[in-house]
Amino acid sequence: MKATLGFWDWTFEPTVTLGLVALVAAYVLAIRRGRMTAGDDVSPWFGSVRRRPWFFAAGVVSAFLALASPIDTGGDNYLLSLHMVQHLVLVMLSPPLVLLGICGIRPPDPDRAPRLRRLWTAITRPLPATVIFNAVLLVWHIPALYDTTLRNETVHILEHLTFIGVGVMLWWAVVDPIRGEGTAPISPFQKIAALAVAGVPPTVLGLIFSVASRPFYEFYARAPRLWGLSAVNDQQIAGVIMFGLGNLIYFAAISVIFWRLLGNPADDDVEAVAPPFMG
Repeated sequence: MKATLGFWDWTFEPTVTLGLVALVAAYVLAIRRGRMTAGDDVSPWFGSVRRRPWFFAAGVVSAFLALASPIDTGGDNYLLSLHMVQHLVLVMLSPPLVLLGICGIRPPDPDRAPRLRRLWTAITRPLPATVIFNAVLLVWHIPALYDTTLRNETVHILEHLTFIGVGVMLWWAVVDPIRGEGTAPISPFQKIAALAVAGVPPTVLGLIFSVASRPFYEFYARAPRLWGLSAVNDQQIAGVIMFGLGNLIYFAAISVIFWRLLGNPADDDVEAVAPPFMG
């Protein structure tokens, strides 16, 4: 059975739109309340705070495209490969972009939710963040559970929320956005190690998908065919996307960390002299 998918197949889910609007509102509020200023330390990633809003905007837009564009429609109904693109954006692209958008943010007041802050600090250190990230990723790809997410909207929403959550946890350990008195920065080598370890399970799983001769997921095996792709070909493409594009993102992040580690701090001083985008 053949299917069609066009540019007009958008899904403007109100909860997605409201969630992203709330995220943007929180960002503006953080600026207005002085949590982010022109004097913030953004040196681990770039030289000037002017770049932060652009990264944040890119993260919000990429999340919206993943959750509302034909990528969502195609992944939910026809192709594992499109679903893989969606998950890749939600886990590997939108979280680091949004976190780069708040890089250098001041810590919250010490007396505000201290237990929650200690818990968040504990699970966003490189080792626990990497372990939790990989565990959630592998569990959701168990065939019976993955098929359930495609047949049960509530479970599907839970899957997306957990993917976004562990994506934020992993990239929080890498971006390490909070700067202030008493904060303990994560070393560049810890960040590189976290990215290297986090890339292993997706690479293995992606390779398995790319060489398998039968579809693992019953839902996609029975789904209407799109663009002439068989269920096996679709799964193989999904595997290449998982280990290929995923590793490119890891490699890009590691390269930036090395570049900043070996770069010339004087270049940042020159860049920071220009009037900031916000302050």
